[in-house]
Amino acid sequence: MTDQRGRPPKHGEAMTGADRQSLYVKARQRDMAEVAYALKDALARTKANQKAFSDIYQGTTSGDRLRRGLARLLADDPEALAFFDDLISSDDGK
Repeated sequence: MTDQRGRPPKHGEAMTGADRQSLYVKARQRDMAEVAYALKDALARTKANQKAFSDIYQGTTSGDRLRRGLARLLADDPEALAFFDDLISSDDGK
């Protein structure tokens, strides 16, 4: 439950379902963004890892879903998003 100023409930006050859901969504987005950055760090280390990742996801339905999810998570980081786009994008010259 929030008051008219939008303050979070004090300790011991009831929290509405919407408030709990909002906190959960924010925490989940933060955690998933952390996973994306960890994956980027691991993939950036070797070309072999990048090739294996590309072979799995490039031009697939799973790859498309992954790109959409990463686009939401990394909307504020075009460099990281471009890194994944390069790995997952369909390559017609493949």
